[in-house]
Amino acid sequence: MGPKAGPAGTLERVVESAGGAVLAAATLITILQVFFRYVLRIPFIWSEEFTRFLFIWIVWFGAALGIPRGKHMVIEFIRDRFPRPWPLRIKIATDLLALFFLGVVGVKEKTLVHKMSSEFYVNFPLSVKYAYLASVVGGLLMFFFLARELRSTLRLLTRKEKKA
Repeated sequence: MGPKAGPAGTLERVVESAGGAVLAAATLITILQVFFRYVLRIPFIWSEEFTRFLFIWIVWFGAALGIPRGKHMVIEFIRDRFPRPWPLRIKIATDLLALFFLGVVGVKEKTLVHKMSSEFYVNFPLSVKYAYLASVVGGLLMFFFLARELRSTLRLLTRKEKKA
């Protein structure tokens, strides 16, 4: 499943491009670190921390993109054992629970980002808050994509109930 059309699809493409750029940067830094350490004997002392920082962003971008593309784990065989229209209703309920969870995570992570603003990486001159900020940005993206999926599911359910 690729990005959808319209503004939401544009956001998916932006997130995908940002994630790809961050992945390319992490890969390049790792390759350069190996080359400089073993060939030139000049190690980058900051590369391990920075690639870990980039990896955190990659994970959150990927988690956000997993929602519109249907790549998150779903236990369909239980949901699909119910007669129609219950599978759609169960999906709506689980989406609402996930939105609640993402809302709680967003509020708690915002507080944590603020608390970590005075902490810095040992070998890299960057505040640790920017690593924690990935969870806020990724969580907001997940919330947006999940709310859009929920809206689509609600529309589908109301169309099916009108036909019945």
